[in-house]
Amino acid sequence: MAVRTIDLRTGPRVSCAWQRRLNRLSATICERIPEPTQLYSLITLTFVLHEPDPATGDCACCMATWPCQLVRQAYRLREGF
Repeated sequence: MAVRTIDLRTGPRVSCAWQRRLNRLSATICERIPEPTQLYSLITLTFVLHEPDPATGDCACCMATWPCQLVRQAYRLREGF
């Protein structure tokens, strides 16, 4: 059994032409999301992830006293809209 090592300083190499074609066809297209929409979605994600733990009352994500600093900041940003 041969073990191949990957040099992290160089980019990945594709040896076959069919692999290059497949990579080109399956490449993801990153459309630019408008900044207010992206910010609002990140605020919503913060509210979903950083919720109070019913057992302890602390933040379920970062274990700080709830509302944690991230929730406070997200609430202030949401109120700014």
